[in-house]
Amino acid sequence: MGFGSRIAYLRETRQMTQEELANRIGITRASLSHYENDRREPDIETMRAIASFFRVNVNYLFGEESGDKSKRCPSGEQRAVKLLGYHIIHFRHCVVPGRLL
Repeated sequence: MGFGSRIAYLRETRQMTQEELANRIGITRASLSHYENDRREPDIETMRAIASFFRVNVNYLFGEESGDKSKRCPSGEQRAVKLLGYHIIHFRHCVVPGRLL
């Protein structure tokens, strides 16, 4: 499942229209439609707003892991570090006493 499909799936499971979701996260319905149909990718702030609204992490939206927040690093710290064209590079910073990860 791709990025756009995940957004559409999450929206539909909450029985929301594109207009309702777009208004809640502060974008236009047309923009949301482009994201759901994989015609465009949102900027990092919009991705964070979508992830926050659905209570998932950004990695889940890209299909890189499950939406279960319990699988996070022990510190819970996750960062999206760079926006390069249409790709976002993620890294996970975990601090565990006495271990190098």
